Amino acid sequence: MDPILLGVSDTIESEFDSEVYKNLSPLEKYHSLLFRSVDKLFGFLGTDRSSIAPYLTDFVSIEAQSLGREGYGFTVKDANDLGFGGLACHTVDLGGASVGGAIGQAHTIVKSNPYAVVLVAAADIPKSVFKQVSDLKRLTATVCHKDWEMPYGATLIGLYSLLCERMMFDTGVTSEDLEEITKHFRKLAETNPRAFQYQKPINEKQLKKPLSGVYSTPMIAIVTDHGFATLVTSEFMKQKLIDNNIIKKESQHIYLVGSGQSAHAEYFIQKKDLKSPAALACERAVASSGLKRSDIEYAWIYDCFTGMIIHEAGLYFGVSPKDTATSLRNGKISNGEKEIPINLGGGILNYQAAMALSGATGLVDVASQYGLAVNPIPEKLSSPPKVSLLGGNGGIDSINTVILFAKDKPGTATREPMALKTLEVNVPSPKVGEIATILTASTIYFNPGGEKKPPYLIVCSKKENGEMVLTNLYDKEGREIVSKEGLDLGKSKVEFQEKDGKIQSFLLD
Repeated sequence: MDPILLGVSDTIESEFDSEVYKNLSPLEKYHSLLFRSVDKLFGFLGTDRSSIAPYLTDFVSIEAQSLGREGYGFTVKDANDLGFGGLACHTVDLGGASVGGAIGQAHTIVKSNPYAVVLVAAADIPKSVFKQVSDLKRLTATVCHKDWEMPYGATLIGLYSLLCERMMFDTGVTSEDLEEITKHFRKLAETNPRAFQYQKPINEKQLKKPLSGVYSTPMIAIVTDHGFATLVTSEFMKQKLIDNNIIKKESQHIYLVGSGQSAHAEYFIQKKDLKSPAALACERAVASSGLKRSDIEYAWIYDCFTGMIIHEAGLYFGVSPKDTATSLRNGKISNGEKEIPINLGGGILNYQAAMALSGATGLVDVASQYGLAVNPIPEKLSSPPKVSLLGGNGGIDSINTVILFAKDKPGTATREPMALKTLEVNVPSPKVGEIATILTASTIYFNPGGEKKPPYLIVCSKKENGEMVLTNLYDKEGREIVSKEGLDLGKSKVEFQEKDGKIQSFLLD
């Protein structure tokens, strides 16, 4: 039994009266976004909550991180508050990979039970909640290891910039590539009234003011309040809903043909050789669908940072980052055989992004290509793609999810995934006097509330046995180095010494 998706709705802050919304409590804002998304979805299908309630079997939701609504109990409470008591409830917590994870969960449920009707819905309000310096400190404490990263002033942006700096060094991707790609996707969003960056063109000054390493503000995902809802079921149950006059008979659908997920270590420094879970997630999704990567005609690539679009797309399709970056200047990537368009809504750099829910932007984008979005993006392909890919990324490239959709009923059988190398975990254990080679380095210019005041440099170095260590960098006289200028990645050597109670790297000639 092939799962199908019947529609996608999303709710943004501007749908409410600004004065009314501003004066709502955080929980009231959350409920407004969640309930409105569910009601818009059911209205799109020609039904309402009370009519469809007897047929719903499962509710899949995502933890609202900004509200600290963590755990299964809140999902059950939301289901009950929506009027759906007695459902099987499922909670997803995969960071930015959560929307893909939630759709993947629905895919599994319907695969195993053709009578299942699964509501996938969630909301979060980080723009309303994260306003204090203490909130930014809390985010840093969530994504950075308390012993191996935080004492050196690591931040989410800083750690992602370390990944990008190494990719650029290895592959020849340039800062100009990043700038041109960022400009392209901003232009796509400037014409969409529902996009956060509507009528907000990028100026050169913004691009040239880095927050960390090569990353400036336009290259980093936005933060907004957002909610979404979708319905996943089987063709059999769709027909039953139509026959019983629950949903309109002209309701359309797309097939949910594949899903894949891969998780690496939680923290940046634990990822041995800076490896990513993206290739594994894509291979599992493609194998579960029985399709080939070259069948994919459209993709939404998770764009928390501009460099991550290059990184993930290259790993998904086995194309070099430099070739991927060149194609991305025109908003396309290679699927291994031909170039395909991606992220026509401008991505989470520009549309909407509520932390763990940010993949909802991609779901709306993909659904728009098939006429299944309640509020479609303006830019659409001339005809629906035969196969589409929806990607997701959580943590510091820690978790990746890939979902495949198809216009027509699949006629291919699931195959065994190719054997890919397993992802190994790094455990830092530096000792005074040991020598290491600098893998990557990035200057942090922005760390509000952090104990270490910018600018300063963080470096990731590799010992001869392959072990990686994150530190700051000092010269022989003990003066801190704040720029990577003059460093030769892969060649510059450091010696570990103790300074102010912690291991630091001292640059050798």
